[in-house]
Amino acid sequence: MNFNAKIALVVGGTRGIGFDVSQKLINAGCICYITGRNEDDGLTAQSRLGENCTFIPSDVTDEASVIELFRIINDKHGRLDLAVNNAGVTSRHAPIRDMDFPDWKRVLEINLLGPLLLLKHETNLISKHAGGSIVNVSSCAGLLGVAKQSAYSTSKAALNMLTQVCAIECAEEALPERHSIRVNAVCPGPTLGGMNSEERLKANPESTKHKLQVTAMKRFANPGEISAAILWLLSDASSFVTGTVMPVDGGFSAGKF
Repeated sequence: MNFNAKIALVVGGTRGIGFDVSQKLINAGCICYITGRNEDDGLTAQSRLGENCTFIPSDVTDEASVIELFRIINDKHGRLDLAVNNAGVTSRHAPIRDMDFPDWKRVLEINLLGPLLLLKHETNLISKHAGGSIVNVSSCAGLLGVAKQSAYSTSKAALNMLTQVCAIECAEEALPERHSIRVNAVCPGPTLGGMNSEERLKANPESTKHKLQVTAMKRFANPGEISAAILWLLSDASSFVTGTVMPVDGGFSAGKF
C-alpha cells in the first residue's frame, strides 16, 4: 500500500498495535505523528521509528492537550489525512455489584470521551483538505458482554456506535467544500502485548486459558495482524467502506462458548 507523503496521526502509537501500525505507515511513505502520556516511551518509539516520526505528549482526557495536538499538526502541515485512535485502558475485574465508580469513570473518559474529542478535531482538520480515513481501535469485548469487565465492555460498545454515527455524519456532509471522510473501527480479540503482556498472562493462567478456549483459532493475535486490518481500512483499497465495525479476533465473536 502506498501512503506517500500522507500525514498520519496514531494516538497511542508508542507500543503494541499503535507502534506496529505507525511503523507500517512510515514504511509506506507517511509522515507520522504518535502520541502517548509517557514521554520516555514516546521518545523511545520516535527514535525507533526514524525521522518521519514525531512524538507529541498528549492526554486524550484533557481537552486543552488535545487542542494543542491538532494545533501543532495544523501549523506544520495545514492538513491531516489519516488517523488511528488507539488510546485505551482496561477496567478492574469485578462484578457490577462490587464495581469501583472512580475506575468506571476513568475507563469511560479514556476509552469513549477521549475518542469523541479526537473525532471532533480530526474530522474538522481532515475535511479541510482532500478527505481521508479514521480508524478507532475498539475491542471484541464491545461486541459481546464480558463478565467482570462492565466498564471496558460498555466503553467499547459505545465506541462502536460512536464510530457508526460519525461515519454517517461525515458521509452526509461530503460536499464540495467538505471532503469525504471514512470512519471505521476494528475490534481486536485477545492480542499479545499491552493488556496481554507475557507477565500478565503468566500471572493469570485461568484467564489466559479461558481466552484461548473461547477463541476459535486457539491463539492470541500478534499486533501486526491487527495493524494489517487497520492499514487496509486507512487505504484506498477500502474506499467504499465506512461505518464498519470489523472483528479481527480469531473467531472470538463468532460465539464459541
